[in-house]
Amino acid sequence: MLIFDENVQPIILESIYTPTITESFWVLDLNLLDFKLTPLGILEQIDTPTFIVSIDGFEFPLPASWNILVVDDDSMILDVVQLSEAAGRLFKAMVYGPAMSMARTSEISVKQYFPNYPNVGPVLNKHQMLCHPVSPGAWVCISQGDTYNKYLKDKVVGDLI
Repeated sequence: MLIFDENVQPIILESIYTPTITESFWVLDLNLLDFKLTPLGILEQIDTPTFIVSIDGFEFPLPASWNILVVDDDSMILDVVQLSEAAGRLFKAMVYGPAMSMARTSEISVKQYFPNYPNVGPVLNKHQMLCHPVSPGAWVCISQGDTYNKYLKDKVVGDLI
């Protein structure tokens, strides 16, 4: 996986055994409904079914069971969709970053499937979504859990930004 460090520079997390060059990374804190830096404590590796996902032409692996923050273009209502549901269907991810004045949407395209793939990423709390880079200065929000009903029900993009 990729993370953004405190300087909004993307960092590749390839191994739990390799030291990282940052002490913090960006998350969407769902308790605060805001983006913030959080300490990078522990990395984890999960070997799981994985999709190669494409957003804005950038391709990267994500666990098939993880969720991504999506937006309805017309109403700007937020939702959370499991990546396995995004395969073959049209969903648009919310794309945002600290230098952007407004969020935008971008189509999620599932390109490839691997039945077992090693994914390395930071350990997240249940109320956090990882800000995963999709371009310089822009991210999408992903998480292991479905955070919709507890945190995002009836929320729109403006509630976060």
